[in-house]
Amino acid sequence: MATKVLIKYVGPVAEVERKGMEIARYFAPQNSYVDSPVYSEGYDPENFEGAKGEAYGKSIYATNVVGWGELPGLLPMAHTTTKFAQFERAAIAAFEAAANDEENKGIDFEVEGYEEEIYWNQMCRNMADMGFYSEVGDNKYGTDPDASDDGEGDGGDDEGGD
Repeated sequence: MATKVLIKYVGPVAEVERKGMEIARYFAPQNSYVDSPVYSEGYDPENFEGAKGEAYGKSIYATNVVGWGELPGLLPMAHTTTKFAQFERAAIAAFEAAANDEENKGIDFEVEGYEEEIYWNQMCRNMADMGFYSEVGDNKYGTDPDASDDGEGDGGDDEGGD
């Protein structure tokens, strides 16, 4: 018997304030730490008030070729497994719905077998904190802001039953 899976991207659960730059340029090809002046141009303590240490030239990271390291697809998830790409499809559906001023219906599909059901129950539970509302059969994970108070959808049982 097939189990229905629904995934909706509803937005971040909590605002994340990023303090600093990505280290590996593979995750931020145009704005990583290795692209900062201290790596790409070198370091001279005479140019910085209160700086310590010895001067040095360009880092080996300054030899990075611009454009290398970009991931295919619209989101960083695009390089992951086909199964996990369902979450990217849900995010794209949410962005398209917002751009067209339509309701975000997410994506839905059916899976067969207990192994698939276990996988999707665990993944959907894990992705709730990342802004995804999911249903796997009768189990619900995350918070659906579109759920009404009239009994349709519970609007946030992130425990789900396994």
